[in-house]
Amino acid sequence: MTDEIVDCRALTDDRLCAAMNAAFSDYVVPVTMTAETFTTFRLQRGFSAEHSFAVLADGDIAAFWFSSAPLPAYGNRAYTLSVGTDPAHRRKGLSRRLFQAVVNKQKQAAGQGLQLEVITTNRHAISAYETFGFRTCRDLRICEVPANAGSSACLEGLTFETARVEDLPVDETPFFDTDPTPQNARTALEGLTERVVIVVARTDEEMLGWIAVYEDFSVAQLAVKKGRRRQGIGSALLREVSRRMQAVTFRLVNVDRNATALNAFLDRAGAQDILRQYDMRLVF
Repeated sequence: MTDEIVDCRALTDDRLCAAMNAAFSDYVVPVTMTAETFTTFRLQRGFSAEHSFAVLADGDIAAFWFSSAPLPAYGNRAYTLSVGTDPAHRRKGLSRRLFQAVVNKQKQAAGQGLQLEVITTNRHAISAYETFGFRTCRDLRICEVPANAGSSACLEGLTFETARVEDLPVDETPFFDTDPTPQNARTALEGLTERVVIVVARTDEEMLGWIAVYEDFSVAQLAVKKGRRRQGIGSALLREVSRRMQAVTFRLVNVDRNATALNAFLDRAGAQDILRQYDMRLVF
């Protein structure tokens, strides 16, 4: 067998999608992506073919490391979308070789680190990333919540408007307790602007919050202004976007455990946990 490491610029989406499906066919959460879901995946997570690499073994993709370019909003760290190896090519050190290729490229692009998420029960992957120098920074929650969750009381004078990404405040500090992970950040919403529904809650005087939901009913952002919480605004936003999208249940992916107010709301709303992930980071 002969193999080589190449960046992904010459590899088609069909080949990259097939490589992901093969690599995660026996995973704790098996992956079965279509061409459409792979397109959504790369747009949402900032995939850069120039910064992503694959091992070609006799011309076939044996392993891959999909990455974004350095992200200024995240300390110029690049986001690792996915790392995988075809079952027939495991335990050959391919991930380490890909890691080095990614690091070299990121440094050339003035990147200052990498970050990724990994399921907390995947001890083998966590150990491998720790060997590469990654450290756990955040504990993340994945859960489902009923669309009619929470109080049905509605703040007097509250109205709802459909919004675009550019209508949301650039300074999110008054609304967020912690930063969203990259696939739920503003850049992700901009990448999927035609595939996300955004509803804003406001009074005549001010914007009080918003909800942004991808077309698969995953909630990217649920934000309520600090000082206006516990007034039924979050519940009202869930019900309103449910009415518009005809959804029964929503999924929230990568809710930071340190986002105290959001987690308290989800617990009151009867959210059911599905998985936990760690946010792991490497600084060059």
